[in-house]
Amino acid sequence: MRYSSQFKILKRSLILLLLSLSVLFISACLPDKAQKTIEHTENALSITLSHNAQYVLIAHSQGYVELRDIESSQVIAQWQHNDNAGAGVIAADFSSIFDSEASTEDLFVVTAEQNNLALYSIKQKKILYFWSLNDIRDIKLSADGEFALVSSRDKSGEFPLFRIVYFHLRTGTIKYGFYHDDNISSIALSADGRFALSGSDDTKARLWDLETGEIAHIWPHVSKVSKVQLSPNGDYAMTNAASEGIYIWDTKTGKQLHRLNKIRATLASAVFSPDSKKIATGYSREEIILWDVKSGKKLTKWKPERRYYWQSSLANVTTLAFKNEKILVSETSRGILQVWNISK
Repeated sequence: MRYSSQFKILKRSLILLLLSLSVLFISACLPDKAQKTIEHTENALSITLSHNAQYVLIAHSQGYVELRDIESSQVIAQWQHNDNAGAGVIAADFSSIFDSEASTEDLFVVTAEQNNLALYSIKQKKILYFWSLNDIRDIKLSADGEFALVSSRDKSGEFPLFRIVYFHLRTGTIKYGFYHDDNISSIALSADGRFALSGSDDTKARLWDLETGEIAHIWPHVSKVSKVQLSPNGDYAMTNAASEGIYIWDTKTGKQLHRLNKIRATLASAVFSPDSKKIATGYSREEIILWDVKSGKKLTKWKPERRYYWQSSLANVTTLAFKNEKILVSETSRGILQVWNISK
């Protein structure tokens, strides 16, 4: 009987030890948890993070936009293009030249509805300029807030023109016009002002030299190019085609540097780190992956929180921004903002 009791105790101890080791193993395999989680509206038309992850812009279905400070969660400003409640902001972008300590520079936000766009000053808390443009699809703002890159579809002629205009916001002067043969799905600007990048359903990504207005490189793909991005220093370009995965390109030579692991999920967002050494990619299946640009290797991944565990559909990671080299901020289409610590 004594040996039987000892055996039971030993068996129980072994089971507890195995359970403890299993928990430790599972915990080690799970992605790091977010440092901070904030819930916003889950019915936004669009959500955009500022390049330094200080602000989040939420476009509401009622037609107005709301600018929030991420650290304090306070509403900084609200504005609306017009009194038409049926309209709404479908795309937005921030300038990135801003000295937050000295407050010597203004930070600008460009917001676009389908047929118009506005330039808003955070410092002056008002819309400075308002422009009309037909069938806007996407918009990007130069780092200094002077120029906007806008993709649209011109249907005034016999055949639609799929175009991008690069124009001076304060004068409305168009500096360049760029074209594709089909819908333009995504556009990007490098922070150094050297390049514009566009991706289209015509299966091509085009890199444009903003000094000359000429095409620097054309990168053909097998399928439609759904997402593009440029590194802040202008040295790297990222393109994504649904059936091919993600490519990293050298903007000087035009050569392909890497084809990142093919993932069976739609790429919803991507952003390079401020030093251009890393790139974070967000997917439609509520996943974020951090990559090393030089090697093309996966560094880590995170799983954003779900608003409802019982929900049947996953949320897109719609926008990403680096606060600095160690902090990444994400927000999903269901209005969950999270702050992630980069340990590597």
